[in-house]
Amino acid sequence: MQGRWIGLLPAFVLVLFYLVTAPAKAPAHMAQKSHEVGRQIHLISSESASVQWARLATLRNAAPLTATVEAGGDEAAGGSLLNFFRRMADSSWSVGLHESRYAYDLIESVHVWALCLFFGLAVMFDLRLLGWTMRSVPVSEVARRLLPWTVVGFVVMVISGALLFSAIPLRSYQNIFFRAKMIMLTLAGLNVWIFHSGIYRRVATWDVNSVTPKAARVAGALSLVLWVAIVLSGRMIAYNWFDCDRQPQPAIINFLTSCVPTESER
Repeated sequence: MQGRWIGLLPAFVLVLFYLVTAPAKAPAHMAQKSHEVGRQIHLISSESASVQWARLATLRNAAPLTATVEAGGDEAAGGSLLNFFRRMADSSWSVGLHESRYAYDLIESVHVWALCLFFGLAVMFDLRLLGWTMRSVPVSEVARRLLPWTVVGFVVMVISGALLFSAIPLRSYQNIFFRAKMIMLTLAGLNVWIFHSGIYRRVATWDVNSVTPKAARVAGALSLVLWVAIVLSGRMIAYNWFDCDRQPQPAIINFLTSCVPTESER
């Protein structure tokens, strides 16, 4: 039951932040475009006929205002995850956190510290499952001493990670390394659930064995591989090699990141 609640925590935190910080008015870029169009219309009314026609031609060739309003309506409807995270990025909370002088750096530091705590203890337990260390210590004793602090590190890591995501949600959502990290986090959680609901329930029969059963060794090996890959992919999120604004990109990259390049970028 405790593992299920921990697994649901990231989704709960993101939904909570969205409900609290969802913008009550149109995004800034929409308001700016509407203001610019209104200013052009105001200038038209006070100029000579020839200049008015010139300005009307320029205004007609610009992006229609109706398209902007319709796009804003789609965002408000929240028809997709992309629009959901776009609205989150436009919120005052997200902008304030991302542009904060101290908050973002402090949260990032806490995230790294929590990651070190969780990853270090998880590696120690995995090595015991593999029989590479603490072979004379019962597995249940290792779990009793390490897992509570592992859970603490995981909870702090998830909360701080959700805060970091909320600061740059749209760019993170479309980042290929972030998506790979989320997939591997899901696999790691599935591996933990299978281990604790399966072979670990019979730990009393192999608790003191220096060589654990094959299922336990497989779970430990998968955990090590997945968490090393998760840490590496998390580190790679900072690099913008495959960001949507760096076009052209291979079609497979745009597909995996939900990027839609414009005609001029293809």
